[in-house]
Amino acid sequence: MLKNRSVPTDTVLPRILYRDVAEATAWLTRVFGFREHYHHGNDAGPISGAQMHLGDAWVMLKRASAG
Repeated sequence: MLKNRSVPTDTVLPRILYRDVAEATAWLTRVFGFREHYHHGNDAGPISGAQMHLGDAWVMLKRASAG
C-alpha cells in the first residue's frame, strides 16, 4: 500500500477554483496567513494548482477553466 506523504491521512482536502492561482496564493498568505506547501504548472505559463495550509487546515487551489 502506498503512503500519502502530502497531507495527514485523516485530512479532508477541499479544492477551490480560482482564475489566477498565483494571485490567490498571495492573497490567502497575506490575508489569512496560509503557507504554500507546493505548486505545479508549466514553467512558461501560469500556475495551474497549489496546496496550502494554515496549521492543520489544508486546501488545494486549482486554476478554473475558461467558461
